[in-house]
Amino acid sequence: MVDVESVAVFSCEMGEEIENPTPDLVGTLDGDDLVTDAGAEAERIVASMLRDTLGRRYNSDDTKNARNHIFTDAARSASVNLEGEGRTTVELLEKVRDGSDIESAGESLSQLYLNEARSVSDLLIYTQFSEYDETFAAILKTPYLEGAHEIDLDHEDTEAVFTENERVIQEETDKSVVYPKYDKFEEVIDEDSAQLYQEGGAQHYAKYWYGFLNLKAAPHPDELVESAIKQRASESETSAAFSTYQDFTDGGPITLDDEDGTEVNVDQGDVSVRIAGKSIRVSISELRDSDNVQLARDGDQFYLLLSDLQPELTVGSGNGKRSLVDDLSNVPDIRDLF
Repeated sequence: MVDVESVAVFSCEMGEEIENPTPDLVGTLDGDDLVTDAGAEAERIVASMLRDTLGRRYNSDDTKNARNHIFTDAARSASVNLEGEGRTTVELLEKVRDGSDIESAGESLSQLYLNEARSVSDLLIYTQFSEYDETFAAILKTPYLEGAHEIDLDHEDTEAVFTENERVIQEETDKSVVYPKYDKFEEVIDEDSAQLYQEGGAQHYAKYWYGFLNLKAAPHPDELVESAIKQRASESETSAAFSTYQDFTDGGPITLDDEDGTEVNVDQGDVSVRIAGKSIRVSISELRDSDNVQLARDGDQFYLLLSDLQPELTVGSGNGKRSLVDDLSNVPDIRDLF
């Protein structure tokens, strides 16, 4: 059960007319505030957003909008000098996590956010919470709405501020950070990493959202493939990464240098095969090495052959998933088709 222990909300407003943007404190709520009727509503909304965040699949290559990020060396060594006080990024997150100085730490982190290139107007909610018998820090971003910077969370009408009907703080998680990373299956805390969610996925996975916390990039395998293929194609006379299909299947590993200069093998990333008006995603390694995935031709006709001992024909998903056919024994023999 998610237990919200303290909350601090900052409005981070950007604009051409704002020369040096600074965060505006909307307000804070601690343990005493959260027991009031209005505080309970705030706690309910923040807890709902946290449950949404914690329920994401951060370790799956099938997920592009939730990723594990490792801190850079600068996160623990480079001092953030704001208002004459120097603390590292990790130290600021720890202040949110232990609840000892959530307002000051939130203000410093919000300023770092505003200083980050390409950051946009956001409402940032900092919270100390507990779950899995551990204590965490989280940063939640809700869609920014005009007038958020004019709201005073310390006003007696706190409940109205936090309700969606007021259109200021919405019960909707646009982006989030959870520190430290927690593996709920292994029950292991990793204080060298944080878990980030960005609603837009790969196409809108903004660098500023991990950059202001001094976190390393965590590109999805498909993004690595795209970068590697684009780089190889730019060096080719044909504008394609490989001249022939045999060059592709017989070639060595496709690699890309990451931001640390380390060579990364990207063969596990997917490519899209468009055939018969359908787009099917398969990995580079499957196209090259798997007997179950074969691209073939017969004269001018091309075929993508997928083989399996137990194919499934289903509709729906989850508890609503249903099989289309019970018995596949009388499926036509492939030799009768070709």
